[in-house]
Amino acid sequence: MSGDNIGFQAASPDGRERFVLLCFRPDAEGRVATREWSGAEQGGREQTQDAADVLRRIDAWEKAGWKFTESPIRIRAWLGG
Repeated sequence: MSGDNIGFQAASPDGRERFVLLCFRPDAEGRVATREWSGAEQGGREQTQDAADVLRRIDAWEKAGWKFTESPIRIRAWLGG
């Protein structure tokens, strides 16, 4: 984690699904630029989305028992949630 972004890996309980996310600071409108990698994907997928949508996804993963390389509490705080 740096001042401008936070990166983490999320893995399903059985380890079959894995995502690496790099999230940049939310802008004034609450939008977050992200880059996401999954499986054998090359280069990652870039998108901009509402911070609330990213937070909902993290909440859903956490409730489903996914494991994170960064504390979900820290991710939420960093995204302003």
